[in-house]
Amino acid sequence: MILKMLGKNWPYIRRFRLDSLFWRSFIIVSLLLIVPFVSLSIVFFSRQFGSMLDEIMNENTVLLNSATDIVDDSLTECDSMSSYIATAESTQLYAINGNVTDSFSVMAELTRSLPVIYRYIDSVYIYAEKFDSIHTSGSSIPLSQLTDDSWLSSYDKITNQRGITVTRTKNGTYPALISIIKPIYISDVKMGAVVMNINSQSLYHSILARYCTGSQQLLLVDISNNILISENIDNFSKNISVTGLSDTNFTSKDSSDLCEINGENCIVLRSPSRINHYSYVNIYPMSQYEANLSGIRTQLIIISLSLLLLGFILAYIASANNYAPFGEIISVLQDADSYLDMSENLTASNHDELTYILNSIKAHINDKVQAERILDERMHMLKKAQYDMLQSQINPHFLYNTLETINWMAFDLAGAENPVSTALVDLAAFFRNALSTSGYLITVNDEIKYTKDYISILYLRYSDLFDVKWDIDNSILSCTIIKLCLQPIIENAVYHGFKPKSSKGLLTITGKMYGSRVVISVSDDGVGMNSSALKKLNSLLSGDIYTENGRHIGLINVNKRIKIIFGEQYGISVKSEENKGTTVSIVIPAAEQI
Repeated sequence: MILKMLGKNWPYIRRFRLDSLFWRSFIIVSLLLIVPFVSLSIVFFSRQFGSMLDEIMNENTVLLNSATDIVDDSLTECDSMSSYIATAESTQLYAINGNVTDSFSVMAELTRSLPVIYRYIDSVYIYAEKFDSIHTSGSSIPLSQLTDDSWLSSYDKITNQRGITVTRTKNGTYPALISIIKPIYISDVKMGAVVMNINSQSLYHSILARYCTGSQQLLLVDISNNILISENIDNFSKNISVTGLSDTNFTSKDSSDLCEINGENCIVLRSPSRINHYSYVNIYPMSQYEANLSGIRTQLIIISLSLLLLGFILAYIASANNYAPFGEIISVLQDADSYLDMSENLTASNHDELTYILNSIKAHINDKVQAERILDERMHMLKKAQYDMLQSQINPHFLYNTLETINWMAFDLAGAENPVSTALVDLAAFFRNALSTSGYLITVNDEIKYTKDYISILYLRYSDLFDVKWDIDNSILSCTIIKLCLQPIIENAVYHGFKPKSSKGLLTITGKMYGSRVVISVSDDGVGMNSSALKKLNSLLSGDIYTENGRHIGLINVNKRIKIIFGEQYGISVKSEENKGTTVSIVIPAAEQI
C-alpha cells in the first residue's frame, strides 16, 4: 500500500522537492524522534563511559594498592634481613679480623640459602673492607676475583647506617638487579657492607605478574622516574618516558590520568611506596572497554537509523493522507477553467481544514471568472451602446460621402481652399475617428490629434471667445486613453464657461505623469460655477447612477467609461470657483497601449 501511495504522490514530491509537504513532515517527525533519542544516547553514553572509567579506576586502584603492599613487604623483608646480617656479631667480627668463625659459618649459610628460599634474591655479598675480601655462596674470596663490583662505587658514597638501594646490572649485562647495600658499622666506623641483590625480573614474575592482565603494565620507578621493575627487561633503569609517558604525567606522587600512550588510550595510576621514595605505576589499556563502548555506539547508530527510517515511513503516511485534498487544490490552481460550475462542490459541508481551503479557492476562482465575464459583457455593451448611439443618429458611410461632396462644392465655388472646406475636412476626420470600429482605446497622442481637429471646427464659430494653450509632456504621448475623452470636456468649457463670459477666455490643456498615473487637465477661466452646483456635479461623478439628462451628460459619460475600463480608482474630478473658472482633471493609469 505504501508503494501504491508513493507512486501516486511521488510527482508532487519530485516537483516541489525539499519544499514539498512530505519533506517538511519528514523533517518534523525526524526531529521529534531523532533529537530526543540522540540527546538521551549522548547522556547515556557519557554516563556509561564515566561509570566504566570510575569502575576501571577503582579496580586498578585496588590492584595497584595490593601489588604495592606485597612488593613493599618483600623489599622491606629484604631490607630487614640485610640489616640483620649487617648487625650480627659474627658478621662484624668477620669485618674486623677476616676470620671465618663457627658462628659466622651460620651467617654464611644463611646468605647461601636466601637465594634458594626467595626466588627473587639473586645473591648476598658480605664485604670486609679492611681485608678487601668478599664472602658469598659459602666462601670468601678477594674482591679482585669478584667480577660483579659495580655496587662498590655506591658503597663508597654511604655515610650512615641506613645504607642505600641502587639499580644496576650484574657484570654490566644480566640480570637487572636492585641492590640493597647495608653498611657494617663498628664504633661508628664503616668496616664493610652486606649487599643483597634482588633480581627485578624474578620479583616481577614472582609477585607483580599475577596482577597483570592482557597488555596491562605494573612498574616500579625511583625518584628520578627510572624504571626498577618492569615486565620488559629492556626498560630496566631507563626513564619512564620509554613507555610513551612523559614526566609531566607524574607531577605528584599519588595521581591518576587518562592519556594516550603509543597511540593507545590508557588509564595511568601512580601510588607512592611506603618504605622509600619509589613509586608504583599501573598502566591499563582501554582497548577492551573501548571495544565494548564501540559495540554500544554501533547499537545506538543502528537504532538511530531505524528511527530515521521509521520517521520516513510515518512522515510519508501522514503526508500521503493529506495529499488527496492538496492534489485537488493543485489541480484547481493549474486548471481553473474546469471548475467554472461548482455549485454542488461549494454547497458541500467542510469536513476538515483542507476541504474548507479547497472550497474557498474554488469560490474565489468562481467569483473571479464571473467578474471577468461581467466585465467583458459590460465592455461589449458599452462599445455597442456607443456605436449604436452614433449610428442611430447618422449613417457613417452616408456622412463621409456627403461631407466629401460638400467639401468639393465649396472648393469649386471659391476656386481654392477656404474656411468652409477646411471645416468639412476637420469634421470628416473627427467623425472618422469617433465612428471607427478599430477599438475603444487609443494613445494620448491620437486623442490630442483628434481633439485639435474638433477645436479647429469650434474656431470657425467661436474664435473670438477663447484661445487655446497646450502643455503636454512627451512622456505621456504613448500612454493609453479612452476614445472621445477630451471633446466633451472642451465642449462644456466653451458652451458653459466662455459663452456666458463678456470677455475672451483662455483654455489650457495640460498633461503630466505622476508616478504610475497620468493626469490630463482642461482648465478655463470662464464663469465657473457656485459651490452648490459643483457639489452636485461631483456627486453625480462619484455615484453609481447614470443619467442622460442634464447639462453635464458628456462629463458623466467620460467618467463612467474610464471607471469601466481602468477601474474605480480612476476617472474625472472637477474644481471650480464662481467667476474664476473651472478645471476638469482626467486621471488614468500610466500604461502604454499594447
